[in-house]
Amino acid sequence: MNDPSTGQRPGTKLIIATVVGNMLEFYDFLIYGTMTAVVLNQVFFPASDPTVGTLLAFGAFAVGFISRPFGAMVFGHFGDRLGRKPVLALTLGIVGASTFLMGLLPTYAAIGVWAPLALTALRFIQGFALGGEWGGAVSLMVESSPEKRRGFYGSLIQLGAGLGIVLGSLTVTILLTVLTTEQLLAWGWRIPFLLSIVLVGVGMAVRMQLSESPAFQRIRNTGATKRVSMFATLRKSPRNIVVTTGLYVANSAFGFMLGVFGISYTVNQLGLPRSVAVTANLVGGIAYLLMAPVGGWISDRFDRRRAYAFFATLMIPAAFSFFWLLDTKSIALVFIANIIGSGVAGGLFGIQAAFFSELFPTGNRYSGISLGFPLGSVLGGALMPTVATLLLQASGGHPWSIAVYMSALTIITLVATAAARIVGFTKQDAAARPIVTGDHV
Repeated sequence: MNDPSTGQRPGTKLIIATVVGNMLEFYDFLIYGTMTAVVLNQVFFPASDPTVGTLLAFGAFAVGFISRPFGAMVFGHFGDRLGRKPVLALTLGIVGASTFLMGLLPTYAAIGVWAPLALTALRFIQGFALGGEWGGAVSLMVESSPEKRRGFYGSLIQLGAGLGIVLGSLTVTILLTVLTTEQLLAWGWRIPFLLSIVLVGVGMAVRMQLSESPAFQRIRNTGATKRVSMFATLRKSPRNIVVTTGLYVANSAFGFMLGVFGISYTVNQLGLPRSVAVTANLVGGIAYLLMAPVGGWISDRFDRRRAYAFFATLMIPAAFSFFWLLDTKSIALVFIANIIGSGVAGGLFGIQAAFFSELFPTGNRYSGISLGFPLGSVLGGALMPTVATLLLQASGGHPWSIAVYMSALTIITLVATAAARIVGFTKQDAAARPIVTGDHV
């Protein structure tokens, strides 16, 4: 067995296998958020007041987050009992099937109220599976990475978010360019959902070729996994589950403020072309891609906690500047707003995989991460589009209240950062973790 300090890197297949789930998640949230702003509020939630239709569509969006903690309890439990690989294959299959089926749904005009109910049900199932996706991918990657480069290799998983945003934005941009509004409403909105099956196919093909995490394999050989349960995780690590929730709540809200509400605000409130909003988000996704590994690298080079606090603090001025720049209605400044916001989000996201992993021991890592992460998503990302829409209405169309709300969530994240207790990997974990090379995992 190789010592993890030798600096050998995880194999290409492992990187692809762990990135694709996050990529599919953010591809879906981008296309759903964008299509809600321009199509889905009319196709599934028709109402005389466009704001009511948008709120209903965002409500269905939130359901996909509310179901995540339930999925986290189920998949996290089995991920720590049976292994990372089989559970990750199952979660990706469920997520992919749900997204694909959304593209086949009849509209409100065809089946009435059953259309939004079916969409909401698929969002629930999708979110349930996503509750176990990120924690498993992170556990598998970080447990297979050199000790001094966990931040960098963990950040590669987060690249999936940027790639998903870029791919989703590119897909929607093409559709908005080549299709008329009538064509989008009639059938064009289905295309991005149906195309998701390609990502699922690639991910499943690669995941089925992976071996188990070496660190997990060691504790399974000792029989320790037979004693693992979700209740044991709740009993042993309640503090860090709460901390993980707090660590993610602001970043989740910030990301969905940029990628979901920001698009809706740019189109519906400012009256700028849809193509501008989506293309600016695409460029922001590229900034995210560049900054995620930078954040991971900084956390390896310096203290993990301090690096996280630094990027989290930047979200406060970034939130205010985001809306200030958008309100100028200058296309150039709209692009700059998205670049700044996404760059800050990328740096923070890049640190999360390693930071969250080191808050839990190997035997409870999958379930611990899987519980805290989706709870943060519910309290942050799931509520952001709806809360932002309500705050905008209450303030007479002024977005500063949204930036203040974002700042309050950031303070919660900073408190959680200070309270985090890093457990790290035990010496047994390190000795048990052979680092793979090439494509052999």
